[in-house]
Amino acid sequence: MIGTRPDRLTRTYKDISPVLISRFGDREETVRLEVWATYAVLLGQTTLYGGLPDGKDESSPRGKRKRDNEDPMDTEETPYTILKNQVPALSKALLNQMKSTKTSPAVLQAGFSLLHSLLTVLPGSLSTQVPLIMSTSKSVLSQAPSTSTSTLHLTCLSFLALFFSTHAATIFSSSLTTLTPVLLQSLGERHPKIASESFRVFSALLNNLKPLKDTDWPVALYEQTLNRLSNHDTDAEVRACAEDCMADIWICATDVTRQKDKKEWEYICRTTGKTDSAVKVITKVANEVEVDDGWVNGCVSWLMGLLKKSGRLGKADVFGALDVLLKR
Repeated sequence: MIGTRPDRLTRTYKDISPVLISRFGDREETVRLEVWATYAVLLGQTTLYGGLPDGKDESSPRGKRKRDNEDPMDTEETPYTILKNQVPALSKALLNQMKSTKTSPAVLQAGFSLLHSLLTVLPGSLSTQVPLIMSTSKSVLSQAPSTSTSTLHLTCLSFLALFFSTHAATIFSSSLTTLTPVLLQSLGERHPKIASESFRVFSALLNNLKPLKDTDWPVALYEQTLNRLSNHDTDAEVRACAEDCMADIWICATDVTRQKDKKEWEYICRTTGKTDSAVKVITKVANEVEVDDGWVNGCVSWLMGLLKKSGRLGKADVFGALDVLLKR
């Protein structure tokens, strides 16, 4: 009914959503997962048919005054406004089911997937649940992934990347010390998708927290990224994510890279294998960072070498990179 009657979306949030949330903790696991799956359909329909989300900034005093003066009849209830009011009960009920160490991988995966869907609909809506999110994520990522739990690891990491990119840094920065060690560990995973997703989590973190000073985890992240780039056996997707993460380290944690010897660029500017992500990384760094002549000349020389190769594929990107470098 939820999936086929988008016209009833507001009424569904009023009448059915609270009942579904009240059954989030059903003692029968199969029933619990079915309730969560139903709620995921509701969130999906909200993305498609819910109209525009309520973009009012609740922290803005000007916004508050405006709302106080509004006629109550003018404030129309939308799926987004009703959902926003239900999020505290929803997130608490869901995370309480996920926090136990005895929770099965299937339940944890369904839980992280539902939290991901919630943030897709209402970005930044989990700011009150940071401690539980951090402890549950740490518990999942501390376990070495097996054949049966690798999908859970991926879902958890994908959720964390979205969480870090949609919430204010002040909300979670004090809790990072509990999570960064296990995230750094995930970078070295043999499973290429897990390693790639871990780099994406760090990219989201770096972009949210910039500018970063010379603290412990950015230095460790630099070393881990360099290690992946220097290894000739590194999977292509992992290498592309590592290159992108290195660019983010250069842009967001410049203090860290200034103390290094730029060894990473020898591995990024390779003469063999795929070079398209390396070209994008050079463009990204040159656009954002104050770079020296030696770096610019080295990159120009490498890009000229790419232009001499036969084939037109990717040459437009090379010219774009050269344009940025010459302006530098």
